[in-house]
Amino acid sequence: MADMDAVIEDVRTVRTRLGIPSGAWQAEDGGGAEGITRRLSPAQIDALDAAVRTTEGRAATDITKADFGAPVLTALMTAVRYDLMAARGCVMLTGVDLSRYDLEQFKRLHFGLGTHLGTATEQSPRHDRIGLVRKEPNPQRRGYLMDSELGPHTDYHEILSLASVVAAEEGGVSGFVSSAAIYGVMEEERPDLLAALREGYYYPTSLTTVTDYKVPTFSVIDGHIAMYNYVIFIAQAAEIRGEPVPADLVEALRYMFTVAKRPELMTSFVLQPGEMVFWHNFRVLHSRTSFKNTPERERTLLRLWINADEHYPMARGYLETSYRLDRQHSEGWSMLVNTDESLRAVYELMHG
Repeated sequence: MADMDAVIEDVRTVRTRLGIPSGAWQAEDGGGAEGITRRLSPAQIDALDAAVRTTEGRAATDITKADFGAPVLTALMTAVRYDLMAARGCVMLTGVDLSRYDLEQFKRLHFGLGTHLGTATEQSPRHDRIGLVRKEPNPQRRGYLMDSELGPHTDYHEILSLASVVAAEEGGVSGFVSSAAIYGVMEEERPDLLAALREGYYYPTSLTTVTDYKVPTFSVIDGHIAMYNYVIFIAQAAEIRGEPVPADLVEALRYMFTVAKRPELMTSFVLQPGEMVFWHNFRVLHSRTSFKNTPERERTLLRLWINADEHYPMARGYLETSYRLDRQHSEGWSMLVNTDESLRAVYELMHG
């Protein structure tokens, strides 16, 4: 009982230091999808159009911030940076008429805006700095190339972005949930579980090695909450170490996952053609429902992974993992390989 009192007191201390309500932002409080939306002004749309036309004939990945450096665009992306680092952690940009652009032009537009936030990095050994999110043959079982549901999770780089080209015929609903909101619910309902999540577990550094330190699932630094929720890494590291995942961490992860899926915490939306979302990968978890394509409508999005110019305070291991993946992809390989066995191990970890 004394240990429980100590845990609760620690949680109360953290909450006081944070100075935020335990719910952080929730879907209803944040205004739903409308609450994260910035509608582009006519001047911003004109500036985007001019930048797209001026860069005609160039590869999207050769675009620089100067190419999209009109003052109205710089001001827009300064506001977006604030949204990601200091406000809700995510933002949707709407107003682009996709009928004005072909795919290569839209890639330049999306990539050009991303240059204001940092450096886009390779997303696989294919050296793709602009990823295509769509259903396709996928021997490595990467989630973005599948049509099945993806529960609330983080990826690997600090800033992520999606831009919609074609919406699915059915499904493909995206969701955002605040890491701080999840933390707030858990400190109210199960503060005894937070210690295991703040301690974390080892992460893989290759297919056969792991870190010599633990990476926290919840990072709390000077009142800044971040979260790394990619359970495959934990299962993979445990297998490499030849041990089970600690029982207290398993219990905490399972409860955390049920909290992350609560509808009242999640802002849901279907990204329409021409719309873009940017979010801080460790401040906001993202998800997607399953979807169905037709020959006339095959869900397709552009994706950016961005190493941010400005960093949010986070525990050791968050950025280190992204830099490690950057090196692997540049060398033509990756530890992001999901087999039937690894996916089964994750299912057993999360569901028993």
